[in-house]
Amino acid sequence: MSYSNYPDGMDWGAYDDYHDPELECGHRANDGCDCWCDGGYGDNAHLKDYCTPQNCTLYYCSNCDGEKDENEEYCRDCKEE
Repeated sequence: MSYSNYPDGMDWGAYDDYHDPELECGHRANDGCDCWCDGGYGDNAHLKDYCTPQNCTLYYCSNCDGEKDENEEYCRDCKEE
């Protein structure tokens, strides 16, 4: 007779999915992937390449919070100052 602390018929795949869910990018939560944009936050978290002015802080000037080009640090007005 074999003794085990685990229930018979334990679904280890479901257990793993619950404790370490698969993310939209295909990685697991504990993988520490870098697929997510640094400009996302809270409900606006998003994958890289899915940035929009509505979901990404990278579209806003770090000086005045005005809209700017995603690849620039400051908006046009702040760059001119």
